[in-house]
Amino acid sequence: MVKRKTADSRFHRAFRKIAEWCRLNRHLPIGEQYQVLWRKLHGHFAYYGIIGNVQSLQRFRYEVIRVWRKWLSRRDREGSWPWARMNELLRYLLLPVPKGWVPPLRSEPVT
Repeated sequence: MVKRKTADSRFHRAFRKIAEWCRLNRHLPIGEQYQVLWRKLHGHFAYYGIIGNVQSLQRFRYEVIRVWRKWLSRRDREGSWPWARMNELLRYLLLPVPKGWVPPLRSEPVT
């Protein structure tokens, strides 16, 4: 079986666009940000979801969550969003996952 993966240039281009969107729209309510990010991730997974590409899609999802957390942390002076708070948010606002992959249930926050 031939396994293919997303080209690095396309991966980084898509990620940069989402990171830029998060930066420019960090003032929006979290629910609105979530809806847009859900659509963007879902579309990315639909386009790049081919056999053998699950690892790239997992990485893309993680990087999107990481950059979303970064820009949520910069919304006010109070400081950062620790991973525990982000994981709690993601427990209620489920972002799409690539087909064929089940995210692990974590009792510990990601650090």
